[in-house]
Amino acid sequence: MAKSENILTVLKLKTLKPEQKGERLSDGGGLSGCVSVGRDGRVTVQFTYQFRIGERRREKRCGTWPIKDLADIRAEREKLRKQVNQGIDPIEQERRDKEEAERQQRNRELQHQLQAAEAARLAARMTFSELFEKWHAQQLQQTRKDKGAEIRRQFEKDVIPTLGNMFADEVTRRDIAALLNAIVARGSNRMANVTLTDLRQCFGWAIGGGLLENDPTSHLKKASFGGKEEERDRVLSDSELRHLLQVALPSSNLSVKGKAGIRIMLSTVARVGELLRAKREDIDLDRREWLIPKENAKNGNAHIIHLSTFACTAFTELLSVQDHPVWLFPDRTGTTHVCPKTLTKQIADRQRDSVPMTGRSKDATSLILSGGQWRSHDLRRTGSTLMGEIGIRPDVIDKCQNHIEENRVTRTYQRQELLAERKAAFNALGERLELLSNPTAVNVITLKRA
Repeated sequence: MAKSENILTVLKLKTLKPEQKGERLSDGGGLSGCVSVGRDGRVTVQFTYQFRIGERRREKRCGTWPIKDLADIRAEREKLRKQVNQGIDPIEQERRDKEEAERQQRNRELQHQLQAAEAARLAARMTFSELFEKWHAQQLQQTRKDKGAEIRRQFEKDVIPTLGNMFADEVTRRDIAALLNAIVARGSNRMANVTLTDLRQCFGWAIGGGLLENDPTSHLKKASFGGKEEERDRVLSDSELRHLLQVALPSSNLSVKGKAGIRIMLSTVARVGELLRAKREDIDLDRREWLIPKENAKNGNAHIIHLSTFACTAFTELLSVQDHPVWLFPDRTGTTHVCPKTLTKQIADRQRDSVPMTGRSKDATSLILSGGQWRSHDLRRTGSTLMGEIGIRPDVIDKCQNHIEENRVTRTYQRQELLAERKAAFNALGERLELLSNPTAVNVITLKRA
């Protein structure tokens, strides 16, 4: 340090008077101070360090005496002087240091936020069982006619035992593939396909609601798990209908309601679920009409079915069983209708040609037909086919089935209901079924109407 430096002493500073306000004091080595007086009359000295960077003359504060000791002020000058000797501008360096400190602080705050978010995410993680319950309550119960009962039964049988305790965001394609392969292994290809579809809907709903980020069902194809389901095309032939209506149905141990229900589905081309959900108030035998309300229809559109004589006779038999004031097919509790699959199972139980299932009908063969196994929905297809065979126009048959027109333009601009044509179609179908039910009407040939 040069001998000319450190000119000032603490004693000299203490002797400064308020009258010396504004006086500049030099300590050498580029350090100088300016005398100031506070409102309380106290004398202070603000020190700065003057330096040159290139062609620029600059100064940097080193502190205020006596708030800061003179020795510390000089130490600050030495630090600044070393920076200048290294070609560093102390003022710019301070700015950069401040920006770096602010950047690091922002990074610390961001890291803290990320850690808090991750902690919250981990705390909110759901098991697959919890995800299913959310999906069931918020989606299935609101949109499915059975309030999600069938999917719950299916998942509790196959999905929940395998995936239920896993975190939903940790379920992988491999987990789901193993689950589906297990279903296929027991011979339930169709159920594997249905389960894959339902799982995809469940995970899709979760992603849409921000509950999950990834769908583990993506890239899984039905072809890998039993293949795509074949579209059923089972139609009962005339000879099978004769045997069913004349022999098999009368001799089976189905209830009066069950027998009437089969004839109703044939003659109205209605779905089994629409029949089993029906109320007595929906049937008007005087007007020969059956109203299927929109909540019972698969497409959500209310539908009126004209009842032929054949259908009226079947409904009369069904209504003769006075077991409930509201429902045509009440459940055991009497609070609602039976499960929509009830009649379907009863039909299947009587086509087993084997030992009857435990707790099911002992009559395991009465409804077997020569063309192979048939289901309740095949009756709807058969009735529609009979309409086509006797010359009913396809568009009228579609209206009889309450189908929605696939062509958007046609659906938008052609709103006709074809009520007269539908009535004629149902009557023609009923007449055809009357003939097939009559043992004396032999060698009946179907002729198309003009």
